[in-house]
Amino acid sequence: MTGFLIHVPLIYVPFSFPCPGSCIRATAAVLAALLLSACTDGESAPGRTSAQGGEPLVVARIGEREITLAELDRSIQLPQHDLALAEYRLRAGALRQLLEREAGDGGGASAEWLLEPPAPPREELPVGGRPLRGNPDAPVTLSIFCSYQSPHCAALQATVRQLLESYAGWLRLVHFDLPLRYHREGPRATAAVHCARQQERGWPYADGLYSQAQKLGDETYLRLARVQGLQPGAFTQCMAVHDSAPALQRDLAVAGELGLETVPVVFINGLYIRGPRPYEEYAHWVDAELQRLGHDSSIPHPQASRFAINGGGPGETDLPLVLTGTSVSSERDNSTALIAVQDAAATSFSNGSSLMQGVRLESIRADHVLLDNDGTLERLSLRGQEGEGVHVPLTSPEPRDKETMRRIEQPEGETRKLVAPSGVLPLGRKWLAEQLRNRDELEKRFVEAEHQVDGHNLLKLEGIEDSEFFAALGLEEGDVVVRVNDTWVHSDQNQLWDALTSGQVVDVTFMRNGRPQRIQYVVEEKGYFEEGDSGDGESGEGQENKADE
Repeated sequence: MTGFLIHVPLIYVPFSFPCPGSCIRATAAVLAALLLSACTDGESAPGRTSAQGGEPLVVARIGEREITLAELDRSIQLPQHDLALAEYRLRAGALRQLLEREAGDGGGASAEWLLEPPAPPREELPVGGRPLRGNPDAPVTLSIFCSYQSPHCAALQATVRQLLESYAGWLRLVHFDLPLRYHREGPRATAAVHCARQQERGWPYADGLYSQAQKLGDETYLRLARVQGLQPGAFTQCMAVHDSAPALQRDLAVAGELGLETVPVVFINGLYIRGPRPYEEYAHWVDAELQRLGHDSSIPHPQASRFAINGGGPGETDLPLVLTGTSVSSERDNSTALIAVQDAAATSFSNGSSLMQGVRLESIRADHVLLDNDGTLERLSLRGQEGEGVHVPLTSPEPRDKETMRRIEQPEGETRKLVAPSGVLPLGRKWLAEQLRNRDELEKRFVEAEHQVDGHNLLKLEGIEDSEFFAALGLEEGDVVVRVNDTWVHSDQNQLWDALTSGQVVDVTFMRNGRPQRIQYVVEEKGYFEEGDSGDGESGEGQENKADE
C-alpha cells in the first residue's frame, strides 16, 4: 500500500481483554455516571455536588465526613486503568480500520498515528525484606504477583528471564505469592520455595516449579529438591513445619489492598501492567523508567556479567593462585581459605583479604572462592574438585545468535514457529553428572516410533515410569522427542546427551498426545547472589574442605 505508513504503539496491540469482578463493578459505575450526565444536559444530577471554584468534587457524605471523587478514584485506579486500556484498544482497532479504508481509496497520502495509550498508574509496593533476584541496587524493580500453579505465570517466566538477561544489573525482581482460590497446590508450592530458599536455592527452585506447573505435588517438590542438590532430609523437615504461611498471608494482604484478582500482574517501579504481556511491552516501560532516572539502557551496566541470569556465575580466573583448602563457617568473618599466591606456600586468608595488587577475596564457598579482580568477579576452584566421571559445565552466559534461534524456533520446511517454551528448568550439575553415568541404560528408553523424519524413525520414550531422570526433565511415558536445540532427534541421532553436557541452554521439543511441547534446561549450582546469602557455602560451623594432596 504505497505511501501508507502508520505507527501503532507496540505495547497495546492485542485486543483481547478479560475483565475481573472489580473491573465489572468499575465498568458499571462509569456507565452509570455517563448515563446520569447524559440525561441532565450538562446539569448536575440529583444528589451530586458540583465542584465550585476548584473545590474537590464531593460524591458522598457520611455524617461530617465527605468523600471526594479523587478519593474514590484512588481506590479504583487499577480497574479504571483496565477500562481506559480497553477503550484505547477499541479505538485503536477502529482507527486502524479507518486508516486502511482511507488509504485504500487511492489517496496515497501517508498517515500519522496520534492516538496514545493511557499511562499506567503507579503504586507503592512494600518490597523491603523480600528476597531479590538480580542486582539488589538496581534502579528498576520488577514486582510480580503470581501463583506457581498458574499456567499464565509459567508462560511469563521465559519473558522474565529475558528481561533479567537483557537488563542485567539495571533490573531486580521481587516475587509476591498470589495463589488463586482454585489453586489447591499454591500454598504448598509456596512452602516448597520457602524451604528451598533456606538452602539458598529459592529462585532456581521456583523456576523448576513453574516448568512443572501442571504436576505440582509432594513427589514433584521432593524430586526437584534432589535435582537441585538440596539436602532432602532438611527439605522434608521444613515442608512438615510449613512455616511460610505468615509470609504468604502478608503477600495476600498486599494483593487484597490493591484489589488484584488475577495473575500475573507486574509492576515496573510501581507502574501497573496486567499480564501476561509481550516482552516488548515490559521492555518499553523498563526503558522509560531508566530514562526517567537518568540511565541509558543501551549501555551495559558495569556489573552486567555478575547479574546475568543465564550464566552459571563468574568464570574461572587465570591469576597465579591455587586454592588448596577452605574452612566454611556460618559466620562470614570466621570462614578462611588456604591460597598459594605466585608459587608461594599456601596462606590462610579471610573474606575481604587482599591477595595481590587489585585482587581481593570476595567470598568463600565449600569448593571455590570468589575473587574481585579490579571490579570483575572471578572464580578460583578448589584444586582436585572435578574428580572422575561425566563432566557437566555450568550453563554459559553467552546468548545464542539469532540464526541459531531461528533454526530452533522454525526448522527448515516449517512455515510456523514452534510452540513457545513452557519454562526453564534448572538442573543441578552434580545431580546431572550422577544421572548421566547411567547414560547407556537411559538411552535404551528411546525406542523407534512410527513417524519418520529425513527417512529415519522418530524416537519415543518407553519404560520410564520409575525413572527420576526423565521425570525430573518433565518427560512422560510415550512422549516423542522431536528436536534437541536445532537438530532433529531420530533413530540415527540423539543429541540430548551431548547437549546436556555442552554448557549451553538445552532446548527440547517433544510431542505428547499429538500436541507439541517445548522446555528449556540450564545447568546451575547454588546461586551466587541469593538474598541473605553471606557468600558462605552450605557447610556447617567449622567444616573444612581440602584438596587432594
